[in-house]
Amino acid sequence: MGRHSSTSSSASGPAANGAGHPGAARSASGSTAAAWTRSTPVPPTTRPSAVRRALSGLLSLVVLAVVALALAMTVVPAIAGATGLTVLSPSMTPTLGVGSFVVVRPEPVDGLAVGDVVSFTDREPSTGATRTVTHRVVGIEDGPSFRTKGDANADPDQRAVAAADVIGVEWYSVPKVGGWLTSLTSGPGLVIAAGVLLLLVAGWLLAPRRSRR
Repeated sequence: MGRHSSTSSSASGPAANGAGHPGAARSASGSTAAAWTRSTPVPPTTRPSAVRRALSGLLSLVVLAVVALALAMTVVPAIAGATGLTVLSPSMTPTLGVGSFVVVRPEPVDGLAVGDVVSFTDREPSTGATRTVTHRVVGIEDGPSFRTKGDANADPDQRAVAAADVIGVEWYSVPKVGGWLTSLTSGPGLVIAAGVLLLLVAGWLLAPRRSRR
């Protein structure tokens, strides 16, 4: 008489069928299973900072400049059978300043004309010593032999140049580069160049990246 029997109600109430609980569904066994969804966080995108972009651009320019100079000073002359020389004296200024890199290529001597810039072997008769000179042709004599003169010199060279001593005619020149190359290939120059390159690379690697969400 005093006991109350506990019974489950039929599917007439909202609490029984889960209608009052969005996201909950009754399984076949009668239990309810809640379906949950989890959002995946989107990682922030990163883009280089202004400093990093500037260093990257500078490194690219340095690499391009080195490649271009390597082509102009070694690859192109080698392919064409030409010779690269560095101007050591001011006798041809302003045409070829000190430190200019001049590339000369061989041509038939009978095709040389007054006004051509030629490189030749100058021979000292008394000692037999030789040196390479790059001057302009100012006259042609029988043989043929050539009278030459530096653009900055007041007088022509003392000795005529024999045809056999002509190395080649100027093809093209690059100002200052020969002097830079001479400096860089020295011991201190190599150390300085390597240090500058390492500083650029280190700055690029250590420059902060800027995040953007």
